[in-house]
Order: sequence, then C-alpha cells, then structure tokens
Amino acid sequence: MNADAWNAAHPVGTQVVAYPATRADEPLYTWTRSMAWALGHGEPVVLVEGRSGGIALSHVDPVDGWVLTPKSYAGIDAATDRDGAFAKAYTRYVDGKLATVGLRIGEKPGHVVAMFGDTIHHTADGTYTVTPAESGGAS
Repeated sequence: MNADAWNAAHPVGTQVVAYPATRADEPLYTWTRSMAWALGHGEPVVLVEGRSGGIALSHVDPVDGWVLTPKSYAGIDAATDRDGAFAKAYTRYVDGKLATVGLRIGEKPGHVVAMFGDTIHHTADGTYTVTPAESGGAS
C-alpha cells in the first residue's frame, strides 16, 4: 500500500499493531501520530506513538481494537502507560489462587475493565472503551 492509499483509509490516530524492525519482533500496541509519507527511496512509512522515526507500512497493521490476551497484556499495558492512562491488573480468585484475568484502565469513576478475550478501543478523544468477547466479559 502506498502512502496516499493508507492516508485515504486510515486517519491519524488509527489504532495499530506495529512491528518496528521485523514481524518476528514483539508487537507494539499503539496508534498512528502522523499521516504516512514515502521516504526518498520510496518506502511508505508512518509515525506511531511510542517510537521515533517512521515504521514501514508493511510492518503496521490497522486494527479495530486490541484483543486482550495473556500474551498481549504487557504490550497493551505499556500502550496505556504511554498514553498516561492508569492501568493495572484485574484479578480474581481462580481455583483458589489469585490470578490476573484482565486489565483495568482508568480511575474510578469512569474506568473500564477488559477481561482476557475482550477488545480494547483507544478512541479519538483519548479515552478507552471495551467490547466484550462473544463468550462474555466485563466492560
């Protein structure tokens, strides 16, 4: 995809999962902070929150929210931290042991809770919303 096509489809602030160096790297849960442009040699890139310099569009996946899983938990927690949003583990007793089962974002009142499997949306106004997983979850 070239920069013009990207910009037509994805406004600044689009939620993405980026892979700054290679797709084998840990994903970066973030959002765009610029329009895309082409480098001198033609590679289209975009700026994302949490990184300096452009990331190749071939390493940036626009998403309709981040799905919270045990694997994505740390990356999504880091994204909310970069945004200045207070986030902490949401815990419950499971089989007699205290376990992390989700992520609480924001402070009361007005905080949201995402359980594993739920989708977290970073909105244009900087707030967060949660879409519960099909099997249920908190919001």
